[in-house]
Amino acid sequence: MNFPDLGMVIVAGGGSRRYGSGNKLLENLDGIPLFLHSVRQFAPCCAAGELVLVTPEAEQECFADWLRRDLPGRAVKLVTGGAVRSESVRNGLNALPPGLSLVAVHDAARPLATPALLARCVEAARRCGGAVPGRPVVDTLKAVDESGHVVETVDRGRLRRVETPQVFQFELLREAWRRAGEAGMEFTDDAAVMEFAGFPVEVVTHASDNLKITYPEDLAYLRWRFQSDQ
Repeated sequence: MNFPDLGMVIVAGGGSRRYGSGNKLLENLDGIPLFLHSVRQFAPCCAAGELVLVTPEAEQECFADWLRRDLPGRAVKLVTGGAVRSESVRNGLNALPPGLSLVAVHDAARPLATPALLARCVEAARRCGGAVPGRPVVDTLKAVDESGHVVETVDRGRLRRVETPQVFQFELLREAWRRAGEAGMEFTDDAAVMEFAGFPVEVVTHASDNLKITYPEDLAYLRWRFQSDQ
């Protein structure tokens, strides 16, 4: 599966603050670092040589060593991340050529995302302008006050849990980030940048597992799953 007009930014530049010690994206999962699962999945889907991996500056050589070892014939551009996610994404976007029609942004901490899910988002982004994978909220949601007391039960009917890869028409996303920068706004989600700029984004509802590794127990669960599938 290949989209010759698609560039991709895989964001691996975070500090893993909620994970604890060490960089979670360099943790072993089924014999390779966590980040490599996403690179392996999505590198064949992009325009030739237009996959960008955003990494922390201090660990960039470690990421590069793994890429040379595991994917010696695959061109991956390494870009240094910023202090916050929005800066990392902008650095990644700036490393792509302007002639691409579409761009996907993916969190390297989601190793189960598939090319099939990317393809569905690509189709929707061509039609709408932007597309993000998501699923309905199934838990009851409560709003609380400063003391932790419940003040409201939130209607979950229109809520969605949004994931990555998120796909956008490239020039729309660049323009959205330009407007956000002029306004001094920071976002943790590229769909929110598009929303801020007034551009449409469609949620692609899906049922496939797309777990994000945030805490050590998330990685322990995935390791157990990989072992159980063997």
